[in-house]
Amino acid sequence: MKKLALPLITALFAPLACDALLQDQYELTSSTSLPEGLAYDEGTHTFFATAIRGGQITRVTPVGDEVIFYSDPEPNRSFGGAHVDAERRRLWVCVVDVATNPFPVSQVFGFHIDTRKRTHVIPLPTPSFCNDLVTDDDGVVYATDSATPQVLRIDPSQGSVQALATLPVTPPAGGVGLNGIDVSPDGERLLVVSSFPAKLFSVPLAAPSQYVEVETFGDPFAMPGNPLFPGPDGIEFIGEQLYVVYDGGVQRLTFSDDDWTLASVATTMAVPTGLTSLTEANGELYAIDSEVFRVLYLGQAPELPFRILHVDAGLF
Repeated sequence: MKKLALPLITALFAPLACDALLQDQYELTSSTSLPEGLAYDEGTHTFFATAIRGGQITRVTPVGDEVIFYSDPEPNRSFGGAHVDAERRRLWVCVVDVATNPFPVSQVFGFHIDTRKRTHVIPLPTPSFCNDLVTDDDGVVYATDSATPQVLRIDPSQGSVQALATLPVTPPAGGVGLNGIDVSPDGERLLVVSSFPAKLFSVPLAAPSQYVEVETFGDPFAMPGNPLFPGPDGIEFIGEQLYVVYDGGVQRLTFSDDDWTLASVATTMAVPTGLTSLTEANGELYAIDSEVFRVLYLGQAPELPFRILHVDAGLF
């Protein structure tokens, strides 16, 4: 990966006056990272890709230039879910150390997008496995903990961490429990997915203990028995429709109630295998092809190159 001089980096990431024309796919060139998380900054029209192996966060411009945004000196740290708080110019990332201690130890890192400086290091309880995160309109961070079936509420201004809700999820040994998370378009609920078992929960922020499992019709949620759907991973709202990504497919949920608890499901498998995370970019859905399931769970070599790719709404 070529290194860019600082003035050129600044020019590449300067805010754009109008929406940039994004490509249908971007190849990731790093040979040392196994990517996992994906986020998009609407201010600079750049993607962020995190690495579950390799200790890096990379940044990709609309024309495909790729640079290292952050490289961690600690080799045992994995970077997972990522989210951009565009209003506050913050990139939030789940950070997990699964090797140093007997139990996984998590932190949440915050970075100022424009200066690339790390602004927050917020430790989570031990054990914990921070999987994914999102922010609300007030800048509060909500994170899923795969080590315990908890949704954590993190106040960056205080550095405080509280358990917002404990969800009824008991994954099998070695399986991932709580995973993707997003805020409903009305800002009143969290939608939270579990990989094993495959479930989707609607959690009201005003009364989180009154969570319910989302009821679905149409295609079976998580396509039980289909090897392309080993368990739901990242989720993302585009407008009022929620997209759920799997290793070999994507499902679109269209809700029919005001509480985000009943939805019809449509499925596409016209995507590559190896998908893990989703993000909205200029009103369109993008996924990262990172091969995490193949590498971590099947013990196989990844199919290169890793990519960020557009998922067309016409596929559903």
